[in-house]
Amino acid sequence: MKHCPSCKTNYADDTLQFCLQDGTQLKDLPDSPMPTVAYSEEETLVRTKPPEQVVPLSTPNFQVQNWQTNPGEQSATFPIEPKKSKTTAAVLLTALGMLLLFGIGVGAWFYLKKGKEVTVNINANSSNNRPSNANNQNVNTATPTPTPTPKPTLKPEEAQNVTTAVEYVIDDWEEATENLELERHMKNYADTVDYYKGGKTSVQKVRSDRERAFTDYDSINVNISNLKITPDNSGEKATAVFDKEWTFEGVEKFSSGKVQQQLSLGKINGKWLITGEKDLKIYYVEK
Repeated sequence: MKHCPSCKTNYADDTLQFCLQDGTQLKDLPDSPMPTVAYSEEETLVRTKPPEQVVPLSTPNFQVQNWQTNPGEQSATFPIEPKKSKTTAAVLLTALGMLLLFGIGVGAWFYLKKGKEVTVNINANSSNNRPSNANNQNVNTATPTPTPTPKPTLKPEEAQNVTTAVEYVIDDWEEATENLELERHMKNYADTVDYYKGGKTSVQKVRSDRERAFTDYDSINVNISNLKITPDNSGEKATAVFDKEWTFEGVEKFSSGKVQQQLSLGKINGKWLITGEKDLKIYYVEK
């Protein structure tokens, strides 16, 4: 058994050389009924005093006292508060320092990573006299280039169907003119027509012009040639360009001429109708 001459603590472990409380060199002590301190991995104090008389180790400011009762009774020792080990404090300080260094390292890593992802483009044009401002820096971010929407294209058979339908309208429009059939002629027009230089106008304006011509002339001949029909990509609109040669004869009136004319057509409620009419070129006109 070992005994500390300074704090009076006894140790059952004979291999110890120094006191665990204050570091004083231990001395050998013959066997006695005095309470001892057993050293283990958890440094547990073992007392011979009954459990109800043992004072917890955390009780502060108690000094070791030996008291003797009746002969034959064992002596009891009050524990003193163990001094804090300098080794424990050093370990705690070392752990805190490592945590602090680890936090700084992680923060620096995130900062460097973020810096690689964002490119700051500062306008360094010296001819510009505007004051520099950190808020005016342009941050280039990757903006995806929008993919253009492909325009629909007509299949050959669809384009041919549009061409055939437009040819039918133009043939009926020409035939109704030569036969002086006003109502049949007007059925080929939409309600609103982009009419020559007058712009968009009501179909009533077209009707008024045709009615006057059909009244003033007894004979109307129209010859259409070089017809070219161009459907748009949607298949709902088309343009017809052709040469139109005419001869109008009346009792007191006469007119003839040749122009390059354009008719615009659209598919309205499932029916192809003329939506625009104008002359592109005048070859000659005689009156």
